[in-house]
Amino acid sequence: MAAPGEPGGEAACARRIDPEREPGLSPEQRRLMAQVERAQRHRALQRRLRGRNTLLALGIGAVAFGI
Repeated sequence: MAAPGEPGGEAACARRIDPEREPGLSPEQRRLMAQVERAQRHRALQRRLRGRNTLLALGIGAVAFGI
């Protein structure tokens, strides 16, 4: 399916922009991109820790129940 303005071609995919190599970005845009990436990493870390904490609690509960 072609995007409007691209006759017969595939729609362009999103690509990651490297703020260090992109010449047209202002310092404010670079700062915003860094802030968004930091927030995404923080959310991923929180999901991982929540899962680990749940497994740890189940493991401790199993040991306590076995005693």
